[in-house]
Amino acid sequence: MKILLLTGKLASKRVKEIAEKFNCDVYVAPVDVALFAKPEMLKIKESYDFMLIPGEMKNSEDFEKKTGIKTYLGTKNLEELELLLKNIDKIKDKLSKSMPACELLKQEIKKKAIAEIEKTKSEEYIREKLRYEWNILVGELPIGRDFPIRVLAEIVGAEKLSNEEILKKAKYFKSSGADIIDLGFGKENAERVREAIELLRKHGISPISIDTNEIENIRAAIEAKVDLILSFDREMLEEFRNIEIPSVIVPSMKNVPKNPEKRLALLEENINYAKKRGFKKIIADPILNPLNHGLVESIIAYKKFSEKYTLPLLMGVGNVTELLDADSIGVNALLCGIASECNVSIVFTPEHSDKAKGSVRELSLASKMMFLSKKRNSPPKDLGIDLLLLKEKRIKREKFDAKIKNIIKAKRKHDYTPNTKGYFKIFVEDEKIVCIHFKNNKPTIIIEGTNAKEICDTIITLDLISSPEHAMYLGRELQRAEFAMRYGKSYIQD
Repeated sequence: MKILLLTGKLASKRVKEIAEKFNCDVYVAPVDVALFAKPEMLKIKESYDFMLIPGEMKNSEDFEKKTGIKTYLGTKNLEELELLLKNIDKIKDKLSKSMPACELLKQEIKKKAIAEIEKTKSEEYIREKLRYEWNILVGELPIGRDFPIRVLAEIVGAEKLSNEEILKKAKYFKSSGADIIDLGFGKENAERVREAIELLRKHGISPISIDTNEIENIRAAIEAKVDLILSFDREMLEEFRNIEIPSVIVPSMKNVPKNPEKRLALLEENINYAKKRGFKKIIADPILNPLNHGLVESIIAYKKFSEKYTLPLLMGVGNVTELLDADSIGVNALLCGIASECNVSIVFTPEHSDKAKGSVRELSLASKMMFLSKKRNSPPKDLGIDLLLLKEKRIKREKFDAKIKNIIKAKRKHDYTPNTKGYFKIFVEDEKIVCIHFKNNKPTIIIEGTNAKEICDTIITLDLISSPEHAMYLGRELQRAEFAMRYGKSYIQD
């Protein structure tokens, strides 16, 4: 396949370096920036399968008509050109005259990733994989080594919550990507356990698990046909027999040995005891310790267990995320990667603190990334899905014209011109921005939205701004509010 790349003088050196790696030819137009190239500038004698022009150009058909070479849009940014050429065989038949190739490439890579994940949901795939002992069903959800790690989200203190609060949290977790909804009961309340399970089932939410240390709560959950029970140690095991429901077995509820070997010995002892008492579906939890309290030793226990046994594993990653003052997104991605290496089937998080909000979504994406990474035998990068939120793989910045000499250093303006058409109070509430307009200290209208620009446009349409200075201030504040809303930050209007 013979490909020609169009570029300008300024980028020609870098384009030629990239082109050489893929045996492509380069045509340097007689302009600094290729964006300003015109079809009549090109004098091409050789024939090519197609020509790629910069993704921001709008006149591909004009170039094709002039040169006689099929012409398509390449990437918008030079940084993405190499990635495009690496994958050109995958999208050559989908190259477009209207959509930049970088956008097509992203779509194709993402589409492939989603297709691989979706395959694990097919009846044929599930039926085939359930033949292996390391895969089991929790309710109707298959878990195990041949499936993406499942995310279990805990509703903490469910016994204290109303039906509306339980349902709201469950729906939020489900929309965030949770696979299993866990009802955390700290106190004995068997009747409430039954009610909560029935409530979730009534609204089509499943599978459902119960997390409690109270015997009567577990009995009630079994009667209500819960899908998963957390957790049993030796003392709790003595109270139950012949349990068909998948059950999590731990070394101890109280004093867990720090030493990996001693921890595993205790866990193995409890698992064997559970089998003797008729527990049919066992999930092991060696228990993940917080940082500086035995995290590494606990990870070793997980790894050693997974090498010795094929039983599904549960890992409570919230033990680390909730007890670390760091942004959860990277922490959850790394913990999910560690879980993947240890063949963990379920990761467990409560999203209990404000700083951990979003953990379910992060773990849901991370679990899919790790599944694809392991399946493809490659690092978890360039998969089509990612957890890059505030950073980018490739930074793209346009350069300004260095010939411009009239440069003014910015200074703060200390006086203020008020908006004669009133003022605004801005709030972030229930995942939306609330902007209230006041005139003569009385509210006149409330504008709600999730996008700063849309709120700005509405304010302009309603003719509520008289001062450019106030408009710029409002734009800054609304952008701050949107950032706070999207990333779970505090917002107080300046």
